[in-house]
Formats: sequence, C-alpha cells, structure tokens
Amino acid sequence: MSKQTAGNAEIDFIDLSLLDENLQLQEEGIDVEILGPTNKPTGLVITIFGPDSTRAQEASKALSAAIEQEAAKEGNIDIDTPEDRRRRQILYLSKVTKGWNKPIGAERLEYSEANARLLYTKYPIIEDQVKFKAERRGSFIKS
Repeated sequence: MSKQTAGNAEIDFIDLSLLDENLQLQEEGIDVEILGPTNKPTGLVITIFGPDSTRAQEASKALSAAIEQEAAKEGNIDIDTPEDRRRRQILYLSKVTKGWNKPIGAERLEYSEANARLLYTKYPIIEDQVKFKAERRGSFIKS
C-alpha cells in the first residue's frame, strides 16, 4: 500500500472523497446541452440523474419488472427485438430524466416522464445524446 501525501504530511488511508462527490452529483443530476444536426446548441438543456443514483436504481427495477411482465404475458422469453430494446432504453432514459429548461415545441411540452418518452421516441438525436451522458459515470465529475 502506498501512502498519499498532503502537503508534507503522509496520509495513511485511501481518500474516496472523489467517489463521494461523484455519487452526490449523480443524485443531484447534471445538465446535458442538446446539440442539433449541425453540432450547434439547440437551446434545449435536459437534466439527468446518474447511473448510480437512487432514481437510476429505481428505473432499473421498474424496467426489470416490465420485462418480466412482458415475457409472462407473451408466454415467450424472446422479447429482445431491436424495437423492444429501443423502447426499453427510452423508458429507462425517461425515468432518469429530471427535467428540461423550457417548454418544447408548439405544444409547449413541459417535463413529465411521459413527455420525455415522446421526445426521445420522436428525436433519436436527443435520445442518443442523453443516453451517452446518462450511461457514463465520468459525466458526473465536477470540473
């Protein structure tokens, strides 16, 4: 075991405060600035919880229950088509979405889990950007 140093004094323990900060930021959520097809900001900012957050754990449990329910209803465990996977991914992302900065579109969609599902289903470019950040713990590090 190597010893860390703080100033001139040696520390005889492992400092996991960075992990604590990461978990805290995952619980608070981070902003994802959504870019358009030309890689320019759209003005839409979506706030998401991290993969280790309480919200993500609840979303995973709900998703597992939904998969089991689908399998039981279908009498078939082969429910893993690309469409099924995308639908479940969108369901998960909508559950880890905390909100967004302004109403969206002519309909003035406010944030709700149902509206997040609609948004991610209609706009794969938004779904992909949110998914990219939501899956990476490294997205939840203070800079």
